[in-house]
Amino acid sequence: MDDEKLQAKRERDRRASQAYRARKREARRESARVAADGAPGEMRQSVDAALSAMKWLVDSDAATVAQARATATLIDAAMAQGDHSVALRGHGQLTRLLDALGGTPRVRMQLELRSRKIDITECDAAPSRAGNVSRFVRPAKRR
Repeated sequence: MDDEKLQAKRERDRRASQAYRARKREARRESARVAADGAPGEMRQSVDAALSAMKWLVDSDAATVAQARATATLIDAAMAQGDHSVALRGHGQLTRLLDALGGTPRVRMQLELRSRKIDITECDAAPSRAGNVSRFVRPAKRR
């Protein structure tokens, strides 16, 4: 009698396990279908908007622009599938690509400050401060 109960329990467990695996498989398939629908996601739309605002890009930047768009698409697909580790790695890569294109605030500030430098020996007047650069008041010197 105990042997029959044990076998019945094993059979129930086996069926429950198979049903669980089937549900998980179907959820993965559904996530893949949602990610592969081709519609641009939130990151891709943001990258497209940022790239369209970068008026300084030239034809030779096309490869990096395509790479940034592809990376944004991969990030959206990873987020749709719930694979957050892949999405986080993609964010780092996307930031580096946007840095290379001059599309992050840090790099834009560096480029702005670098373009404002002039040789003071060539002109008498100091250059005027750019409109987007804040003036910082230096603290008084210590003794």
